[in-house]
Amino acid sequence: MLGRYKRTIGPPGPPNQRHPMHRSGCSALSLPLLLRPLHRWLLGLALLGLGAAAGAQQQDPPGRVARLALQQGSVSFAPAGDERWYDAQPNRPLTTGDRLWTDRAARAEVHIGSAALRMDGQSHVEFSELDDDTVRLTADQGELQLRVRDELAGQRVEVDTGNLAVVIDAPGEYRISANPDADTTWIAVASGRATLYGENGESQRLDARQQLTVSGRNLQAGGSAPPPNAGFDAWVAERNRLEDQSVSARYVSREVVGYQQLDAYGDWQNDPSYGAVWFPRSVDADWAPYRDGQWVNIEPWGLTWVDAAPWGFAPFHYGRWTRVGPRWGWVPGRSTARPVYSPALVGFVDGRSDVGWFPLAPGEAWRPGYRASPGYIDRVNRMAARRERQAELRGGLYANQQMPGAVSVLPAERFGRGAFGRRDLVRQPDERFMRGPVVATPGVPLHNFGAVIGRAAAVTPPSQLMQREQRERRFEQARRERQMQQAQQLQMQQQAPLAQQQRQQREWQREQQQGRQQQDAWQERQQRQQFQQQQQQVQMQQQQQARQQHEMQQRAVQAQQAQAQQQQLLQQQQRAAQQQALAQQQMLRQQQQAQQRAVQVQQQLQAQQQAQQNAMRQAQEAQVRAMQQQRGFTAPGGPPQQQPQPAAPGRSSDERRRLMTSPDR
Repeated sequence: MLGRYKRTIGPPGPPNQRHPMHRSGCSALSLPLLLRPLHRWLLGLALLGLGAAAGAQQQDPPGRVARLALQQGSVSFAPAGDERWYDAQPNRPLTTGDRLWTDRAARAEVHIGSAALRMDGQSHVEFSELDDDTVRLTADQGELQLRVRDELAGQRVEVDTGNLAVVIDAPGEYRISANPDADTTWIAVASGRATLYGENGESQRLDARQQLTVSGRNLQAGGSAPPPNAGFDAWVAERNRLEDQSVSARYVSREVVGYQQLDAYGDWQNDPSYGAVWFPRSVDADWAPYRDGQWVNIEPWGLTWVDAAPWGFAPFHYGRWTRVGPRWGWVPGRSTARPVYSPALVGFVDGRSDVGWFPLAPGEAWRPGYRASPGYIDRVNRMAARRERQAELRGGLYANQQMPGAVSVLPAERFGRGAFGRRDLVRQPDERFMRGPVVATPGVPLHNFGAVIGRAAAVTPPSQLMQREQRERRFEQARRERQMQQAQQLQMQQQAPLAQQQRQQREWQREQQQGRQQQDAWQERQQRQQFQQQQQQVQMQQQQQARQQHEMQQRAVQAQQAQAQQQQLLQQQQRAAQQQALAQQQMLRQQQQAQQRAVQVQQQLQAQQQAQQNAMRQAQEAQVRAMQQQRGFTAPGGPPQQQPQPAAPGRSSDERRRLMTSPDR
């Protein structure tokens, strides 16, 4: 094995040389997390405001995971945040914080997208960071082989040991052996290109067929290479050959985790409606997807399906399932460059005392049970689109929901409490599960959900390794504090005149071969300062705008209050005017009523006067007639007139005159 590599002679470079920012981007994740050089801390300080704003937004879970594809011998697993070790589960997804340990004479193969990680015996690996853009592994002990198949395209792949950080710069095959007892790390590049980084920012590039053994944390060449490992080399070569000859790679992207196991457990066929379809072999007649396995809780996705079949990873986290004749077939869908991992592509049916679920069919959209952005939901469902058209729900129901035997039903008290078998399922689901509403998560309480991870590991990493890991963590924390203090001092030094910095830059260019890198670093610092100033100006402008808006709002409130007061006063005046008008109207009505009563009284008086006059007239007429009768006057043609009687004594001459001159005469 060693004959394939060239020995790199000479020191890796001056100890005060610092590596530049990675060209794939200026984010904080683009530098080795183990090292955390000073300018990375400065960049994080410059982006603090943006980070706080971004942290307020909902972050999508990673779309890439790792999987233990093969294990030989005893392989142990420790989930993130748990110090206990368990027997490794092949179909449990591996993500940030998870750890693996291979015992003596054991081996393991882990797939991370299209990349493959092979571990020899007594090797310890932690997935320190695993997301869509970064793969960072920490190997405290053991021998690893890393195969990066595809172009990185802005992604970062990094392996940290107790001595250095190895950053992969190009596709290829890399061998890393960490010996914590000797405090050395051996790196060999069979093909590709890598850059090594020391604790103080030292860097060393290794090209194809080069190797280097590093002692300490400053990339000091020292120590000897490990002895040849022919058995591990032959095993790696065989695994590469099988991977290169995979039939399933013709139908799915190599980024689909777990596609390699499909070759040995099923067959591919072309369907006119769905395209390439994979059919599993040796399944029972009553088998249905998502029926043999268990539901577990894995952050950050939550409810996650872990299948019991050796091939049960890719078909349950990518693509869709459909019935083609009497058989179930997996439809991977569109072949995209970066498929997105899903915890379980099913629809749940709430049955209160029972929990039902069924596999989604091609074209049916999956809705996660956790918060996610619309872009994430679009990406995760992009592979599920059918060639012809998106599937349309019929009457609000899903295709497999109405398929006989497709819905699996488990009692609620059994759900989420470890692996279950078909004897635990409800044999004949009733009609409510075939026509009930479909939800993203089950609507029943999950008792002890996720508490059962697996069987405790019979073999765990040695206590010395765990103690070293704890010391490394304490050392890392102390180093971060020192770097923060150094960063503060560096900020004070950056206030020096620009001319002095330029002279130092020219001196570095004359004295060191890699002075150009330092010039780039200085320019980056200047850009960061400008960025900080711009951020401060933007913040000041935002604050000024906020104050102006606040003042405008206050003025608007005052104007609204004044307007409200005016409106109230106007309303009061209007109410007073209305009351006055009502009073005037009432007085007018009273006057009119009084006038009407006066007119009525006057009319009554006139009627009484007329009646009195009529009565007096009648009385007078009666008197005249009586007097005429007394005097003997008769009307013409009447009885003979009598002689007038002498006037009664006491009557005046005026009264006699009035009687003589009466109009009745």
